[in-house]
Parts: sequence; C-alpha cells; structure tokens
Amino acid sequence: MWSIRNTAIERRTGLRAARHAGVTCLGSPGRCHGAAIRATHDVTAMLTRRHLVLTGALAAPVLVASAAALPARADDAWFALRGPDGRTVANHRVPVELESEIIDLDNGFSIGSQSPDLTLTEIYDSNCGYCRRAAADVKAMAEADPDLRIRFINAPSLGLPSFQAARVEYAVKKVGGEDKARAFHDRSMAARGVFDGIRALDVARDIGLDVDEVEKAADSQEVGDVLAQAVRLANAANLAATPSWLIAGVALIGWPGRGTIESAVRAVRECDKPVCDG
Repeated sequence: MWSIRNTAIERRTGLRAARHAGVTCLGSPGRCHGAAIRATHDVTAMLTRRHLVLTGALAAPVLVASAAALPARADDAWFALRGPDGRTVANHRVPVELESEIIDLDNGFSIGSQSPDLTLTEIYDSNCGYCRRAAADVKAMAEADPDLRIRFINAPSLGLPSFQAARVEYAVKKVGGEDKARAFHDRSMAARGVFDGIRALDVARDIGLDVDEVEKAADSQEVGDVLAQAVRLANAANLAATPSWLIAGVALIGWPGRGTIESAVRAVRECDKPVCDG
C-alpha cells in the first residue's frame, strides 16, 4: 500500500516508489530515484506537472505540460494592477464557475468573516517560499477586514514532498476539522526547509491529533482523488505558480505584497474589478 510514512522515509533512494510499481531498481541512488519517478508517473504526474520538474527523467513531459499552463505575462495582463515596485502584477480572467469549483474543494479551509461580502482564495503549496513569506500578512488582512473571508486551497506542485504534505493536511481537516486545519497550516507555513509527509505527521501530533488516524486518512483514495481534482482545477484556471489568488473571477499570480492585494479587494468592492477605471 502507498504510504505517507514509508514513501517519505525511502524516497531518498527511490526504492519504495519503485517497489510500489513493481520495478526492481539496482544501482546508484540517483538512478534508482529516476526509475522510481518514471514508475510512479501515474501516481504523481497530475500533482507535479504544473511547472516543476521532479527529475531529468520527466523533464520533457513536465515542461511541455507546464508551457501550456503558463499564465499571460504581466505585460499581457487583463488589468493594470501595480505592485509596490510599479510593475504590473500578472493577472487573467477565470470563469466564475471554475472559481466556484476551486473555492468549494473539500480540502479547503477558511479564516476571517463567517458572513463575508467578499472571498479571496489563495492557491498554495506547502513548500512554496513566497507562500510562507506571505502567511503573516494574509492572516493580518483577515483580522483587519471584518467582511473578508480568505479561503485556502492546497494544490501541490513542487514535487513529492508537497504531495505528501498536502495529503496529511487534508487528513488533518478530515480528522480534526477546520480549527485543526488552520493550526496545521500555521505550523507548515512557519516551517523551514523541505516540508514532507514525515514532518507533516509530526505537526499533526503536535497539534493534538492521533497520528495513526491522520496517517490512515492521508493514505486513502479519497484524499488522493480530491488533491488530484485540486491540481486539475488549478491547471484549468491557468494558475501556474504559487501563490495565486482568485477574486471576483480574476487570478492574480505571485505575491505582490499585502498592500496590492488589499487594493484589489477595495476595488472589487467598489467596481467589481481589481482595478477601477480612472
């Protein structure tokens, strides 16, 4: 059985993944890891193909898939939303129906208002450096704006450790509810270095959950299916980088800073767009 714990422990050599797919792997750890990645492509490809290459063995298919998913460049942006450096923030339209599907994903959780007039959604990865850098400001935005709800959706894109961590995070929500999911998220965004399945299970234990119950949920087919759906929808919305933000049918790509995001929120309330004319 595919296991968060066993895969995290043994991924350094790739032996666990290779065995899972019925592949005998002999030779150097690097060669073994490459064989394992090829063997488990059907398990992980959907969850890693947005823009990161796991190994040279998958470079070609990953890059081809990523190129199709890249958003418009900043100079092709739909709206002239400026960051603090004066540069245009990359942005594009997203169908409202697709935005709603992403917001309603079962692995998501929220902070802020329980009766909001506006929802801002962050698409993130547990190992995204800019997501970690933004975390404190994102919480501060929710605390400062009583009518804003911020929704968090984990759509892992940065490799196998992110896939493992996302499984555990969703399992934490299933086992402990949204309060535990929020506590887990705070810990994961404060982490340094690679945040994988083992570290995620340690956090689950630290916040008071039965780690065996969390691990069992994390290894379930249901959790894997929801994460695959999250990545499929992120691809469909052309969210090729993390963090990405959805607001009123528009995607903002990257972290332009708290002030820029708050400016977009104010504009949406005023004119239903992230930038008002004039």
